Amino acid sequence: MSAQGWIRACGWAGLLASILVGTGEFLLHFTPDGGIQDQTSYLFFNEVSESRLSMGHYIAVLSAPLYVLGYYFLSKQLEPAGRKQAKAVFVVGAYSFMIGAVWIGQRYFLGETVHAIAAGTADQALLTAFSEHNEPLVNVLRVAMLIVSILWIKLILSGKTPFPKWLAIFSPIVILVSLLGLYLAGTTAGLYLFPIAMNVTHFIVFGLALLTTRNKHIEAA
Repeated sequence: MSAQGWIRACGWAGLLASILVGTGEFLLHFTPDGGIQDQTSYLFFNEVSESRLSMGHYIAVLSAPLYVLGYYFLSKQLEPAGRKQAKAVFVVGAYSFMIGAVWIGQRYFLGETVHAIAAGTADQALLTAFSEHNEPLVNVLRVAMLIVSILWIKLILSGKTPFPKWLAIFSPIVILVSLLGLYLAGTTAGLYLFPIAMNVTHFIVFGLALLTTRNKHIEAA
């Protein structure tokens, strides 16, 4: 495979990650009446069957590492506008999704604990202990997306990348906030998309990045 082919393959791997991890997270988190915002009692997990928890767990955890390849693709596209800053996008993005994989890997155990509490075989203290060691991890991912977004906008607006300047608006943080707005507004789209907001965000980011660079060539390092 050529260097350019490898870079493009990494982009497709990132897109695949957004689909597969999104599928796994949907199985873990979605409930018809929402409730994903409840990160203390996690009562929404009572509406998710154990089989869904198990399936979602394996799909999401086994697919999450593909995000690292996706960020390599993005960094190579941004590199002409600033090598160090483009590498920072890769490092921050890749690191954040490693932490994200740990976070989502613990959701199954939170869900099982909620089921056990409902059955009277576990207590709230156990759930609280799990939560205190799980929820802070997702904040690392959120802060990382803010950093990536700042660099994304800066580098694309320089006009030195293969990306058109209008792609700057599709930064991760802007898309995430938009999905949150849809959820808070009580829309049907928000109900279905917000539980997997990070993956929907990256489906859009990787998809547009691949689309807008399909006839352009970037050298591999």
